[in-house]
Amino acid sequence: MKRALNLSPKTLKVPVRTLASLTCVLLLIPKVWAQQTGNDADGTSSVEQMDFNPGFIHGASIDVSQFREGNPVTAGIYPLNVLVNGEQRGRFNVHFLAVQGKANAEPSFTAEELTQLGIKPTEGTLLESGKAYRLSEAVKGSQTYYNSGDLELSIGVPQINQVIYPRGYVDPARWSEGDIAGFLDYNANIYGLSTGPDNGESRSDDYTSNIGLLTGFNIAGWRIRQRSNTGWSKEDSTLHTSSLATYAATDLTRLKSQLTLGDSNTTGNLFDSFNLRGVQLQSDDRMLPEGLRNYSPILRGIAQTNARVTITQHGLVVYQTIVPPGPFELNDIGAMGYGGDLQMTIAEADGSTRISNIPFSAPPMLLHKDVANFEVAVGEMNDDSLKEKPKLAQLIMRYGLGNHYTLYGGSQVAEHYHALSVGNAINTLIGGVSFDLIRAWAEVEDGKESNGNSYSVAFTKFMSETSTNLTLAAYRYSTKGYYSLRDASIARDGRTNDDYDVDYRTKSRFSASVSQTLWDNSTLNFSGSLYSYWTSDATAKQYSLTWSKSLRYFSFALTAMRTSDEDGDYENSVMASVNVPLSGGIDSRPLFSSIYSTYSHSDPKSDRFQLNANGSQGEQSELTYGVGTSLQNAQGEDGREAVSGNMSYRSPVGQFGMTAGVDNTGSSRQLSVSASGSVAAHKGGVTFGPSVGESPFAIIGAPGATGARVFNGQGAKVDRRGYAIMPSLTPYRENSVALDYKTVPENVDVMESQRTVIPREGAILAVDMKTIEGVPMVLIIHDENGQPIPAGSELLDDKGVSQGMSGQSGMAFVRGWDPASGNLWVVSGNDKCRIVPRVNNQNRVNASQSNSIVQMEVTCYRN
Repeated sequence: MKRALNLSPKTLKVPVRTLASLTCVLLLIPKVWAQQTGNDADGTSSVEQMDFNPGFIHGASIDVSQFREGNPVTAGIYPLNVLVNGEQRGRFNVHFLAVQGKANAEPSFTAEELTQLGIKPTEGTLLESGKAYRLSEAVKGSQTYYNSGDLELSIGVPQINQVIYPRGYVDPARWSEGDIAGFLDYNANIYGLSTGPDNGESRSDDYTSNIGLLTGFNIAGWRIRQRSNTGWSKEDSTLHTSSLATYAATDLTRLKSQLTLGDSNTTGNLFDSFNLRGVQLQSDDRMLPEGLRNYSPILRGIAQTNARVTITQHGLVVYQTIVPPGPFELNDIGAMGYGGDLQMTIAEADGSTRISNIPFSAPPMLLHKDVANFEVAVGEMNDDSLKEKPKLAQLIMRYGLGNHYTLYGGSQVAEHYHALSVGNAINTLIGGVSFDLIRAWAEVEDGKESNGNSYSVAFTKFMSETSTNLTLAAYRYSTKGYYSLRDASIARDGRTNDDYDVDYRTKSRFSASVSQTLWDNSTLNFSGSLYSYWTSDATAKQYSLTWSKSLRYFSFALTAMRTSDEDGDYENSVMASVNVPLSGGIDSRPLFSSIYSTYSHSDPKSDRFQLNANGSQGEQSELTYGVGTSLQNAQGEDGREAVSGNMSYRSPVGQFGMTAGVDNTGSSRQLSVSASGSVAAHKGGVTFGPSVGESPFAIIGAPGATGARVFNGQGAKVDRRGYAIMPSLTPYRENSVALDYKTVPENVDVMESQRTVIPREGAILAVDMKTIEGVPMVLIIHDENGQPIPAGSELLDDKGVSQGMSGQSGMAFVRGWDPASGNLWVVSGNDKCRIVPRVNNQNRVNASQSNSIVQMEVTCYRN
């Protein structure tokens, strides 16, 4: 528990007239929180000056001369947010250099730093590389305004000296490749489901376990990764391990691209996406300014019980997790390329299973003028379902000929197969439209040759007049003779009735997603897809329509869905849901924070009612939990009641969860446990933390700050060795890495609790935060005559490092000073004195250890 500093009159003895005099000084200081400098005609810096009449100050030695030019800024390095002509440029460590004859230091920059800020030196001014120049020396007519309260530096330069960058631009010179380090990331779960009567042979027990591992090592700008998935089930009692990807990758700044050696996914922008084992060089839009970046998929669904959700692509399990009842959202699936349809399987606790196909294709291919995007791939198709994996080369190019027109094309060349494609994207008054044609020649089974075309059109549009957002409407039609590279490879294998029926080649495919805001601020969302095949009259369809609205005390949604497969089997369902948030008042948190209720009806006749209550506890909601009950009636079956619960704890070393459920007859019982997290090996040792995935992450070093919480760290805290993992950094963008100073131990000061980093893709950054450990002390400093030292005096240690400034009555706060062996220097203008270390000082500190902050009177000697 932190103790308050004793500031009683008996302890401080501050004269009332001294306090009044100092108050007058503070009222007269111009721009207490800011300093503005400009340039004289000769380019030198000038600051408005103001003199104070010392006659206003009586009975105390207070030196106010340093305030003549505003709030004093001493020479040093300051982490500041920098603006240039009002535009954000990011957070920089700004060097302030002392100026002879002036009280205030001025900001200075190297030529490289000016480039990063988008500032050009005045014509004819030559700047030596690596040397710091005051801004007034480099740019004539420049101005700076330093706001020490907001830690912000505003720079004004003539327009001719400003480089105009696109919105969201970050200079590549600031991108960091990180440090040498390795890590292991895991996501494990065990799922058990027992159904049927307790007695008899008809009872079925299903136990499965799954663990996904991602191992990585970074060195010299390269990142080496291996992603695998291991599963076990009671049904076959066999451990199945599959390697999903093994690769080494680096980014190429000049080409704004990623170079990958090993396993990777092609983008699917033009040809169907597939897993490649070889070499791939592809543009990375994340290196571009924010407005030019592509999107990544977010998968949504609704679980009716504690359910196991499995995501597969091309027959491989790429992600698996356990979700509680209610809507869920998956946004951390990992790299899957930019195309290739996904299959989401929801296995409910009552034994039912729902499978949905999710079209996953790229949006219209518009680029800005003069922006190029490319993909080069050489290797073999890495598909375990193929007996013979074809070797291939693929090239795709896109180029923005104008802000309204993009031309693109590509080629695939493989054994017994080649294809050419050409297309264009146009930004029209009615929206963005792309159209392309693929012409393919393939050798299929028994040497038979086949050729055909595939046509595609895609459309996206936001209609501001009606607030309608048509995210993507895409249609592709393929002639009967058209084979994709994978279809042709399967056909050559001579298979028609095993893992894949080649005759189920897609004839046409349509998908659309529409969002509409209605007049009453409710939202209507529609998504649908339709597949037809060459040798089947049936069509696979999926439709979903949701209407949702938020009111003051609750929100509700109505959803209607229809699915049908290629065999003609279909299912219709409707669902109504209500969510009611609960409040425990300003100073308390309720046991449950919301109540969620749903009613659903599915064909054939099946009705389900469900009521769930969810809550969280902890300062950062580290513990989340929920309980629920449900009632289900199905045609020809007795009604079943069930209860369920779920719990998740977000700890500093990972996230752990559990779900359980049982029905009223005991015929269905479900239990699962899950864990996810990471362990990183770095120059400081081994550190455990939350799951990091494939995103960049930071390893924070803060010696002595054990237990300090990491802001936005998903529960991460500094361990006893002084390290913490901060996951989920955004590559090529500014990220704030910060510690919560309120959770830092009392015997530690974090000198810079916030740092700004800009990682490259997959980077592991060592972020060191300087700390000072030691007993916090309030010194009451007098000179040899017993007079308090002047307010505003600076305190320095033997190394010249500032330890703080004195306040009224000679009071100063310091930490880390050894009063038995270390000197402490007091500097006020041209005066200088020394606080001499003495053994009895240490004894006095030891005697005061019962207090969090030690108070001590010391004498400062001039000789």
